[in-house]
Amino acid sequence: MGKHLCRALVSAGHTVLNIDKKPFSEVETIQADVMDQAKIEQYFAGKDAVFHLASYIEAGESVEQPEKYLQNNIMGTLSVLEAMRKHDVKRFLFSSSAAVYGNPLHTPIKEDDRTTPINPYGVTKLAMEGLVSSYVEAYGFTGVALRYFNLYGPGEDHVPETHAIPRFIEQISKGEDVTIWGDGSHRRDFVYIDDIVRAHLLALELPQGFHYMNLSGKNATAVLDVIRMLEKILGKQAHVKHFEFRPGDPFELFADASKAKEVLGWEPQVGLEEGLQKTVE
Repeated sequence: MGKHLCRALVSAGHTVLNIDKKPFSEVETIQADVMDQAKIEQYFAGKDAVFHLASYIEAGESVEQPEKYLQNNIMGTLSVLEAMRKHDVKRFLFSSSAAVYGNPLHTPIKEDDRTTPINPYGVTKLAMEGLVSSYVEAYGFTGVALRYFNLYGPGEDHVPETHAIPRFIEQISKGEDVTIWGDGSHRRDFVYIDDIVRAHLLALELPQGFHYMNLSGKNATAVLDVIRMLEKILGKQAHVKHFEFRPGDPFELFADASKAKEVLGWEPQVGLEEGLQKTVE
């Protein structure tokens, strides 16, 4: 997400400073941790906006290591907000998540539906939203919480890779077992990286206040159906191996993104089959 967003911002004529644990040669990058407020805050002077993408993201891992997630995601966000407040930077846009909803009472999920996270990762994202909202009220910030559903696309390089689509592509390509938690009927709302990035650039124009909205791909797709699409694109059969259902993993996540259309003029443009083809390439 960060690499794609940096490239898109530069292409749109913005000047970008990246603060990251890892080096990134395409834009000016300061290697630092968001938890180190004393180090990062010196770079906030004179900036117009902050995109905050620095969170641990694995729901399953958060069940095993909740303290790691609460410390980094919530306190790391506070560190960034305080650095902004000290330097009078008041436009904050960040990666929220479908995980704030937990097990939805119904689908498609709307933004003002019940938010009862079922794993510590989702708890951190909901807490981050509340923290940002408080800075909007207390200090006149503009805060934007973009609730991604299942983001995918070229360039994922987590080690080890736990996200489904890049892992499936690699496993099918190499003839390895394709690992699925549960029976594969879990349904997810996949949304392509370029569509998500476009929403971020549109959100830069939002007025003062706290804004929160779903970014979704319009359709829920079963995990086994994703594997069948990839088999067709790759021309290889998948060797599926099922594991126990993961705790903290809702059966279906599928959103209504009409608010993003109304507020940003945004709709997803890349369908799942097209997006999978681009990702495989």
